[in-house]
Amino acid sequence: MAKVLPWILIGGFGAVLASLLGVSMARSDVYPEWSTMRSDPLGAKVLFEALRRTAPDVRRNYEDLSAVQPGKGLYVFLGVSPLVFSDPKRLQFAEDSSSEVLLALAPPARKSNLRTEKFGFLQTPDGLLLRSDAWECLDGQRDGCRVARKGRVRLLSDGTPLTNRSLREARDVEFISGLFRTELPVIFDESHLGVVESGGVGVLLRKYRLFPAIALLLALALLYVWRNSTTLAPAREPVSEAMTPQPAASLRTLLAQSVPKDKLAETLAAEWTRALHLLPGWQAGRRDDLEAATRWAKDQKDPNLGYESMRAALRPRRERL
Repeated sequence: MAKVLPWILIGGFGAVLASLLGVSMARSDVYPEWSTMRSDPLGAKVLFEALRRTAPDVRRNYEDLSAVQPGKGLYVFLGVSPLVFSDPKRLQFAEDSSSEVLLALAPPARKSNLRTEKFGFLQTPDGLLLRSDAWECLDGQRDGCRVARKGRVRLLSDGTPLTNRSLREARDVEFISGLFRTELPVIFDESHLGVVESGGVGVLLRKYRLFPAIALLLALALLYVWRNSTTLAPAREPVSEAMTPQPAASLRTLLAQSVPKDKLAETLAAEWTRALHLLPGWQAGRRDDLEAATRWAKDQKDPNLGYESMRAALRPRRERL
């Protein structure tokens, strides 16, 4: 059970993670409303993909335009609030870089407290009420304008026709194509929706294409867990006490494999002779007896007789003690 438990935990974690990611991606709720990466009715991915097939250059912007120098193009802001005009520097890049801006406003709430007269217009469910001569009405009347223009900024009173739901249910192709009839690159801004590249780990991984390396590290981690939880060697049968190897038996087996049988007595006598100087003093005086015993042992074919002869020569003699 201990070997299987890590695999059960890894499999369960992967299944839960895949399930959560699958549900989130299916609902597209990982991206904010009005995002061109959202494929549900609240997003605008259909518009982005359709323009990519017809326009030469259509892309997304993830950088804050207030911190970088934007390039030349038509910058599209979907679902913005009329309060975007409260910061004049927010749209100043359109005048500095000869770019154009299309602001698709979010539909007004029934009870809105936004007062936009100071910006030269009012947003109503029926369209824009233009209060300033600086605004030019491009579609409709000044008291119900659908698209207004001021300099390089175009203002769409309600950006709902650009969403996936409207493109599926009530598609106004002529109106939408008129909004994007330009030779400039079309750039959908995602930064105002909160989708910003901040230079984090994910950005670095995507920039330097390190996802294969991360996948390799995960594979190595799984192999490490597998290596420590299971083995490829077959299971060993339990060893009984009768099968337990004995040191003496092992020594005899080693000697039998190392020394030929006919040389065993001679080898035994040679080892005894080489060890004479290591014997105790009371046995050193019996060198003649030991040498005679070893000479006799060499002539014997049975090593047991030679061994008994040498042991008898070394056996203490009580009468001499």
